[in-house]
Amino acid sequence: MLRKSLIFGMLVFAALVLSPVMPGEQAEAQQPTQWRMQVLWDPGTLPYRIEEGFAKRVKELTGGRLEIKVFAPGSLVPTMQMLESVQAGMFEMMKTYEGYYIGKMPEVAFTSSLPLGFTDAWQFETWFWHKGGVEMLRDSYKKLGLHYLAPTIYGEEPLHSKVPLKGVADLKGKKGRFVGIAGPVLTKLGASVTPLPTAEVYPALEKGIIDFADRGGLAANFDAGLHEVAKYIILPGFHQPTTATCYVVNMKAWNSLPKDVQAILESAGREYSAEMFAQNLVKDYEALENFKKKGCQVIYWPDSEIKKIRKVAMEVWEDYAKKSPKAKQVYDSQIAWMKQLGLLD
Repeated sequence: MLRKSLIFGMLVFAALVLSPVMPGEQAEAQQPTQWRMQVLWDPGTLPYRIEEGFAKRVKELTGGRLEIKVFAPGSLVPTMQMLESVQAGMFEMMKTYEGYYIGKMPEVAFTSSLPLGFTDAWQFETWFWHKGGVEMLRDSYKKLGLHYLAPTIYGEEPLHSKVPLKGVADLKGKKGRFVGIAGPVLTKLGASVTPLPTAEVYPALEKGIIDFADRGGLAANFDAGLHEVAKYIILPGFHQPTTATCYVVNMKAWNSLPKDVQAILESAGREYSAEMFAQNLVKDYEALENFKKKGCQVIYWPDSEIKKIRKVAMEVWEDYAKKSPKAKQVYDSQIAWMKQLGLLD
């Protein structure tokens, strides 16, 4: 009897040890991986809420295995130091605008936004995912110990000005805030340009440090209160007709993730690119009316003025294409796609 009981006990023990753990039980037993992500935009603005949605979605899709905590601009490091900080592993992930890095990586002059380049977000989106853009950027970032996860793409950004600007001539002698390749374009048009972080645009306009600025989409800019410090809105957004921000991850942190979690992160990044585009499109129309209700005047520049800018913009494109072999590769690829789309002759 004792022998039978012993054998039965051993069999039960073996069954418990060798039996597979159910997925739900396994997820429950695992401690979640916790990441920190610093973003570009102020809390309370539309794009910040979208990043909170992205983090929530990742947690949901991974069954709680990956949790991303969103940090506001400057709360971990100054915005201009995010690239080096993620590279060094100070935190795992950032949502950034690559225009900040055109001095270090000339190719990103083309992948953040191209003045008078792509005219619709879908044109830019297809270049990234179906014309080799993502692969080119992953190659660039890999050399820095980083993984380029995904772009998030939306439409034009306006100019906000303290003074009326009715054409190119009015830019001369004015002080503006721009980052990316829009900076050298505006400089060639006669403006004095400073590359302030997004979160510093409001106080710079308020104090008169700058006369006009690019900052974000209309909805984000209304949330940030730009109607209080700049009463003129300039459209179309010739300097940034389409915009790509992006998720970038420390390579060591990326490689530590299971393959299915990596796939989920990329999928969530692409999902929230669509979310960024859709919410911006809907909310920007509402924001434009809200700006008008707050006493802001919208000034639409005629095609004749835009044509003057296009010649200068294309000269700057060519200048940046000469800065590195990778920049030339990206430039040639985008030019070929724009020609197929009928945007260039």
